[in-house]
Amino acid sequence: MNMKKLHTLIACLLVSAGSATIANENTNNAPSTVSQPVDVAKDLDGEWTMLDIRNKDVNTRERAFLYFSLKDSTFYGNNGCNVVNGAIHHHGANKITLDNIITTMMECHNVTSERTVMKALNDVASYKISVEDGIRYLSLLNTKGHQVMTLKNHDINFLNGAWTVSSLNGESVTNKNVKLVIDVQEMKIHGNSGCNIINGTLFIDPNIDWGVEFQQLISTMRMCHDIHIETALLVALEETQTCKKLNDEEIALYDGDGKNVATLRRLNLR
Repeated sequence: MNMKKLHTLIACLLVSAGSATIANENTNNAPSTVSQPVDVAKDLDGEWTMLDIRNKDVNTRERAFLYFSLKDSTFYGNNGCNVVNGAIHHHGANKITLDNIITTMMECHNVTSERTVMKALNDVASYKISVEDGIRYLSLLNTKGHQVMTLKNHDINFLNGAWTVSSLNGESVTNKNVKLVIDVQEMKIHGNSGCNIINGTLFIDPNIDWGVEFQQLISTMRMCHDIHIETALLVALEETQTCKKLNDEEIALYDGDGKNVATLRRLNLR
């Protein structure tokens, strides 16, 4: 090989190496395009109460709400007068549409008309969720990104489980047999007053933040020397209007005036 050809070959190799280096640098410095998966079911699944439509408060005879199930690609609810059913479709990221919407045909005269509700549902193209004081708010948006409906969801599943009653009306309860089991999904409560067995139902008030009531409370009729604890417990449960998660181990129950009527501590069943 003569010197001229050798110099030409070396020059070509250097150019190739330089190009490869630049390509590698460009690849290493390029921004990542890998997107994080969006758990739409976790975001949307569950029951949402309608608050406003196109910035006007919802005012209906019946509670207007929607329940989404992404697993089944369906939703149902009430438009304030009639039952609503339909399909929900996820188109990636925060893009959704609602279609195949049908309703029952009862006639109502609400301030917020059915037509207003149904028009808003048909206009949905995307959503966003915000959290304020532990309460989630869902904004349904149209194709222009304008808000067509706002809904609220307060998840009180923290009530689920077995609890000991640590205090009633601010006074400590030392009887460790005073226990309650709350099942939000089944909307039931049962337990032991330290003397008698207690059973009842739950009512979750979606119009009140963290609103919950214990209703239809009944107990067995044994006579005990510390019956005053049972009486205090039943009164506290009957007076409960709201609840609050204090920490991972404790919850508090409050009456309509915001007074703490009971504090419950999680019972470790292991």
